[in-house]
Amino acid sequence: MHRQDIDYTFQIYMAAVYTNSYKPGMNRYVKLNEQEKRVVENIPNILESWHYVGKQSYVDAMRADGAKIFLDSGAFSAYTLGVTLSVKEYCDYIQRNIDIIRVEDGSLMASVLDGIGDPLQTWRNQEEMEARGVRPLPCFHAGEPFEYLDHYVRNYEYITLGGLVGASTQQLQVWLDRVWDKHLVDGSGRAKIKVHGFGITSRPLMERYPWYSCDSSSWIQSAAFGAIETPKWGPMQVSEKSPSRHYQGQHICNLSEIEQNNVLRYLEESGFTYERLSTIYESRAAYNLWAYGVVNAMILANHNGKFNERLQDLFDE
Repeated sequence: MHRQDIDYTFQIYMAAVYTNSYKPGMNRYVKLNEQEKRVVENIPNILESWHYVGKQSYVDAMRADGAKIFLDSGAFSAYTLGVTLSVKEYCDYIQRNIDIIRVEDGSLMASVLDGIGDPLQTWRNQEEMEARGVRPLPCFHAGEPFEYLDHYVRNYEYITLGGLVGASTQQLQVWLDRVWDKHLVDGSGRAKIKVHGFGITSRPLMERYPWYSCDSSSWIQSAAFGAIETPKWGPMQVSEKSPSRHYQGQHICNLSEIEQNNVLRYLEESGFTYERLSTIYESRAAYNLWAYGVVNAMILANHNGKFNERLQDLFDE
């Protein structure tokens, strides 16, 4: 099915909400106020990695919540830690816990177990998982031969793009422009299939392409570094411990009076307080979870469902 046959939609998945202990009964959750608890209790889209949520305690928590998650294999994290993951064990986990994994229009929201740095192994893992009764979303990584991408586009309704973490927004845009223009959109600029972008944290990149979904862990990373992700003004330093508070215009506390009043009013009207955001790490994380929901709605309201940059004359295959 080509995307022109359905209405444009877009979903931002919040990565690692359970593994960061922000759900009821977990140690971060208890530090939240009532408004913040409502935010984390009602996150519509959550992504978790098998490498981390393989523990039964996480499965039990997700099942108790009635969760329907996007399951990533966690292969890259495991690779960086020197851990080898088993295709058989991954398939067994999916089949045992199929009730907590989301299905989108018949597509199981579980990604293939990647062969890091080895597109042939990733393809072989895809084949083995299907032979074991699990049809995961295939993954094409930046830098791999485009023949693999074209194969996935021809044979699957929903695919993922990986290997995007670590590059600058500018570098990613150059690569993504080529990938979308040459391989993922039709002549009208609409996506041929559903595409998920792993680790897409840049709002301009979310807005530039007709993604079906992306995921981000920036909600927790920004909070840890003392920042909140405001839908109206982008990231802003707010922690009372941030070194930015000493530099004019780099922290909420040293904005101009008009700017500061606007920001504080916006936070208050949204149900949050500067006092908590500046002093409580968990409060910042909850705010960021809320903010990404607002950003998701803003992109949905303003995107035309097309990638309109026609770049074929700029690149040679």
